[in-house]
Amino acid sequence: MAGRNRIGSQSVGLSLGLVALAVSLGACATASNAHQKSAADETPPEPSSSKEDIGDEPSKPAPSSKSNVRESAGDAKRDDAAPPTQGDDVHAVLQLTVDDSELDQYLKLGEPGRFPLKIAGSAVPQNIELIKATKPVVVTTPPSSKKDAVLVVTEIDIKGKDATVSYRYDVEGIRGTAYLKKSAHGWELTRSRIVEH
Repeated sequence: MAGRNRIGSQSVGLSLGLVALAVSLGACATASNAHQKSAADETPPEPSSSKEDIGDEPSKPAPSSKSNVRESAGDAKRDDAAPPTQGDDVHAVLQLTVDDSELDQYLKLGEPGRFPLKIAGSAVPQNIELIKATKPVVVTTPPSSKKDAVLVVTEIDIKGKDATVSYRYDVEGIRGTAYLKKSAHGWELTRSRIVEH
């Protein structure tokens, strides 16, 4: 009986040892799985957080990259359509026109009511900022009388590297055209023609 008890206790001990080993292996496996799960859990949270980030980031980083793309695409479109460039060109050719020394003798800015220079015309952008004799040019409505000192721009024609600006200054009874050319350095006034009418 003692032998049986020994064998029994050995088998129970062996069984308990196997159970302990299995439990410890299971614990190791569980720990390993837990480690793998935690690594896997860390990976999914990254995707899930990146999914959340993707949900948030498309509204943050992706839009910024999209907005960068839009800005560059918008710039490209604007360059193709050329409104800003044409706007810059319109500004440059108008500035050169009002600065024309041939026109100065008719503007007579020293006389009352003529300074600062007033300019009008449907071809003149309302928000354009020009300077004449250190003061901003005033964009106004066309004159109601031929006695009003307003330079009326009747046409701005820009074709590639050539431009013409036609105008009239009724108070002095003149009509004029400025001829401009665009070079590598920008627009230049090449000549102007002013006639009394």
